[in-house]
Amino acid sequence: MGAAIEADETSAVSCDDNLRAIQSQLETLAHLTKDYPLECSVGTYDLLFESRDDIEILLESLTEELSESRNAA
Repeated sequence: MGAAIEADETSAVSCDDNLRAIQSQLETLAHLTKDYPLECSVGTYDLLFESRDDIEILLESLTEELSESRNAA
Protein backbone atom coordinates (compact mmCIF):
# COMPACT_ATOMS: atom_id res chain seq x y z
CA MET A 1 0.00 0.00 0.00
CA GLY A 2 1.00 3.64 -0.40
CA ALA A 3 2.18 5.90 2.36
CA ALA A 4 -0.45 7.16 4.79
CA ILE A 5 -1.08 10.88 4.92
CA GLU A 6 -2.45 12.41 8.08
CA ALA A 7 -5.51 14.43 7.11
CA ASP A 8 -5.89 17.89 8.55
CA GLU A 9 -7.08 21.24 7.24
CA THR A 10 -3.66 22.10 5.78
CA SER A 11 -3.32 18.81 3.90
CA ALA A 12 -6.91 19.08 2.63
CA VAL A 13 -6.22 22.56 1.21
CA SER A 14 -2.99 21.31 -0.34
CA CYS A 15 -4.79 18.34 -1.89
CA ASP A 16 -7.52 20.60 -3.31
CA ASP A 17 -4.89 22.95 -4.73
CA ASN A 18 -3.10 20.04 -6.38
CA LEU A 19 -6.34 18.68 -7.84
CA ARG A 20 -7.22 22.13 -9.21
CA ALA A 21 -3.78 22.40 -10.80
CA ILE A 22 -4.20 19.00 -12.46
CA GLN A 23 -7.71 19.96 -13.55
CA SER A 24 -6.40 23.14 -15.15
CA GLN A 25 -3.63 21.28 -16.97
CA LEU A 26 -6.10 18.70 -18.28
CA GLU A 27 -8.52 21.39 -19.49
CA THR A 28 -5.69 23.02 -21.44
CA LEU A 29 -4.62 19.66 -22.81
CA ALA A 30 -8.17 18.88 -23.97
CA HIS A 31 -8.41 22.18 -25.84
CA LEU A 32 -5.00 21.98 -27.51
CA THR A 33 -4.77 18.31 -28.46
CA LYS A 34 -5.72 17.27 -31.96
CA ASP A 35 -4.05 13.85 -32.28
CA TYR A 36 -4.80 10.79 -30.18
CA PRO A 37 -3.71 8.53 -28.56
CA LEU A 38 -1.85 10.91 -26.28
CA GLU A 39 0.61 10.03 -23.55
CA CYS A 40 1.42 12.70 -20.99
CA SER A 41 2.53 13.27 -17.44
CA VAL A 42 0.43 15.40 -15.13
CA GLY A 43 1.95 15.85 -11.72
CA THR A 44 3.31 12.45 -10.77
CA TYR A 45 0.87 10.58 -13.00
CA ASP A 46 1.63 9.10 -16.42
CA LEU A 47 -1.59 9.10 -18.41
CA LEU A 48 -2.71 7.66 -21.73
CA PHE A 49 -5.74 9.20 -23.41
CA GLU A 50 -7.24 7.49 -26.43
CA SER A 51 -9.69 10.32 -27.12
CA ARG A 52 -10.81 13.70 -25.89
CA ASP A 53 -13.66 11.89 -24.13
CA ASP A 54 -11.08 10.18 -21.90
CA ILE A 55 -9.82 13.59 -20.78
CA GLU A 56 -13.38 14.86 -20.25
CA ILE A 57 -14.26 11.83 -18.09
CA LEU A 58 -11.24 12.47 -15.86
CA LEU A 59 -12.13 16.18 -15.65
CA GLU A 60 -15.68 15.32 -14.58
CA SER A 61 -14.33 13.06 -11.84
CA LEU A 62 -11.96 15.75 -10.59
CA THR A 63 -14.77 18.32 -10.59
CA GLU A 64 -16.97 15.98 -8.55
CA GLU A 65 -14.17 15.27 -6.07
CA LEU A 66 -13.44 18.98 -5.61
CA SER A 67 -17.13 19.73 -5.13
CA GLU A 68 -17.54 16.97 -2.55
CA SER A 69 -14.41 18.14 -0.77
CA ARG A 70 -15.71 21.71 -0.54
CA ASN A 71 -19.11 20.55 0.69
CA ALA A 72 -17.52 18.40 3.39
CA ALA A 73 -15.40 21.31 4.68
